[in-house]
Amino acid sequence: MTAGANLVARLRTASQAVSEPGLELHGATRVTFSSTSLVPQFEGRHMSAQLNRSMRYLRVADTQPLKATAMNRSGVSVTRLTCPGGGLGPTDPHALESAVMISLQLQEYQGELWRNGRWIPMSTWHAGEFSAYDYRDRWKANLLSAFDCINFHIPMGAFDATSLGLRHSVEHLNVAPGQSIGDPIVDGLARALAQAATSPQTTSRLFTDHVELALLTHLATRYGSSSIDARRASGGLDPVTLNRAKELLSADLSGQLPIAELAAACGVSSGYLIRAFRTSTGLPPYKWLQRRRVEVAMEQLSGTAQPMSRIACLCGFADQSHFTRVFQSIVGMTPGAYRRLHGPGSAARG
Repeated sequence: MTAGANLVARLRTASQAVSEPGLELHGATRVTFSSTSLVPQFEGRHMSAQLNRSMRYLRVADTQPLKATAMNRSGVSVTRLTCPGGGLGPTDPHALESAVMISLQLQEYQGELWRNGRWIPMSTWHAGEFSAYDYRDRWKANLLSAFDCINFHIPMGAFDATSLGLRHSVEHLNVAPGQSIGDPIVDGLARALAQAATSPQTTSRLFTDHVELALLTHLATRYGSSSIDARRASGGLDPVTLNRAKELLSADLSGQLPIAELAAACGVSSGYLIRAFRTSTGLPPYKWLQRRRVEVAMEQLSGTAQPMSRIACLCGFADQSHFTRVFQSIVGMTPGAYRRLHGPGSAARG
């Protein structure tokens, strides 16, 4: 086992030792809570997070099973809710906590909304628009039409200035009650995370962490009155740190090493690591690793007679089909075609 692999194993052991109890939702992946996810002034805070994360107060569980996935240890979770028939009516009370729900509509929606007992005028919400609900307020909705939406439960602690590389942390988002905002960045990132939740076997933790951090940073800087800390944003990684990051990434070709653990091992914040790594290499960590996987696969294809399925496994791909798709997208030919050109015996055949 290499030094990088040893360190990856130690990082994961430490992470598991400090993680707190989680929650299973209808067979979905485990939702973990971090020490910054909840704020102690609210009584029963663990139950509050569970109720709001599950979105059960929206009364959609009988319409479609809830599907949720855990993001990184900031405690962010994502759920897709669909009600094709409409007419669910009034929602149940939610728990009060220091968190926000970001709801992105995937189709046109109409309903009624109240905040702290006051009716909020609202128009039709269109596909690709999002709205924000601060769980420190009391919200009530009358769900009138059919809907299909992606909801994010985001603890306010996730907008940590140090982790994201911001000038200051975010206390609230400047989105008016009932306002529906068309933001292509939120739309694209939310859809990417929702897609990752439906195909976890072909999605790396490195990718979901990257997209989540991008979403949090965008929300913080566009709607949270914060900004990137210029002192942490300029320049790339020094050669020693860059080599360390590459070694750790290469030691786990499956891409399941969390960004937070990679950043901690390099002595920098998560947000800084992503930006500085991209400055140094031209690629974010998850894309660099994807290309590294393909490089290792090319070495295996040209230098060994290993079966394709074995090479796929060795290089961190979910299966041979996943291996073929990624390899062809980067190299421009299938692994089989590459082996015929460059594999053992190809020179003799030529």
